[in-house]
Amino acid sequence: MQLIYCSSRAQIITDKSGNPLPDQTPTEGKYLLMAPVHLPPTMGEPGWFQKQSSWEFITTVDHEYYRLAWTNIALPKFLLSVVRWQALSVVDGKTKYETMAVFRGIVAYVVKFFMYQKLVLGFDAQAEGLKKQAEKP
Repeated sequence: MQLIYCSSRAQIITDKSGNPLPDQTPTEGKYLLMAPVHLPPTMGEPGWFQKQSSWEFITTVDHEYYRLAWTNIALPKFLLSVVRWQALSVVDGKTKYETMAVFRGIVAYVVKFFMYQKLVLGFDAQAEGLKKQAEKP
């Protein structure tokens, strides 16, 4: 697999080999490379252990209920299985963004111990960035 690193953040739709696809529309059955991922989030240059990547398999694109899900495929599932859901809904006339990540496997305990707070900060920063982008005039 060829991993592509960009100087700025990127989410790239790829084939199974990690090659970027001409059509960058997320659809079920395609792969998603997120790189670099800064944990904890920073707009500056990340430190040595802050710059990571994440390779995912897109499992759900639900246009009717505005949901998206993917699973991490970097490690065998018995070591680490991660499923991430994102959803948009309307509550009291406002758009509500929800995200959930479920970690399973032996390495999940290590991730929780070392990365939990960084992941929470990253998810919150993503939600705030989405909100800012959506509210631009």
